[in-house]
Amino acid sequence: MKKDHIRFWLLFTLSIAISAVVISFFVEALKIVLYIILVLALAPIVYIILRSIIPGRKKGSDKLGTRE
Repeated sequence: MKKDHIRFWLLFTLSIAISAVVISFFVEALKIVLYIILVLALAPIVYIILRSIIPGRKKGSDKLGTRE
């Protein structure tokens, strides 16, 4: 009976430790996925803001003339 008791506590402790490791890996993967989603969502907004701030549009005199 004592051997079963020790085996139970050993398996219980091991299962808690393995669960903690798996959960920590899951949280890290979730952070990475959330970071990628936020970057992809904010990239167009940042692009539009930068495009409006930084002048770089061509003026009418820069256009090529039409062929006659």
